[in-house]
Amino acid sequence: MSYYLTDGAHCLISGATGAGDDYGGKSVLANWWFQQSVERGWHDVGVFFDPKGLGYVSRSDDVRRVRTLKGLAQSYRAGYRLFDYYPRATEKDALEEEHDRLIQMLRQMGGSKIVAHDEAQSYKGSPGLNWCLSQGGNMANSSEPTDDIRSLTVTQRPWNLGETLRANMPLKIWVGPFGNEAENFFDSEQMTDAKQKVRAATAPYHWSVTDGGDYVTTHEPVPERFA
Repeated sequence: MSYYLTDGAHCLISGATGAGDDYGGKSVLANWWFQQSVERGWHDVGVFFDPKGLGYVSRSDDVRRVRTLKGLAQSYRAGYRLFDYYPRATEKDALEEEHDRLIQMLRQMGGSKIVAHDEAQSYKGSPGLNWCLSQGGNMANSSEPTDDIRSLTVTQRPWNLGETLRANMPLKIWVGPFGNEAENFFDSEQMTDAKQKVRAATAPYHWSVTDGGDYVTTHEPVPERFA
């Protein structure tokens, strides 16, 4: 199994945006990744923070859609370990507050966790997002109840998140076609060599992995049942 799927390094998932059929796939990749992480035993609990209420995240019987922290706690006690958290908040400030409360709750729960922060640009001011990326990956020996919390951070355009947040995600994934947005991203991150290799390898819904600025590999699309 590829090391970047199973280790604790935080991951930034970005990709081409557009209206055509060849675009998209970022949230689908995160959906596949967070479910695999729990089902294969890489993490104890998985949460997909889902501002858009994507229907495919909770399609599996193993994933419980919840809309409140109380609902999450009740479902956890009932035995669920995969959660599609569809927040009630829609405005930026309220969404940041709700996201932060979720992270505060996860910090009080035992076990290792993986959190997919979908559409992260919508709540980039959440103290919980900043904490996850700066400290959450190194909690195994802390005094808090939680073990490590790994983050998969999904955003349409990587520059919508500040450099401080991006710097805490050594794994950067590009999903889909290589165009002007990809060109700008790889140039801004000074990944010239990786840019050429991703350009040559990528295709619709394919996902290319870079680690610390170096190209690792390009994968074919994840199974359609996660979309």
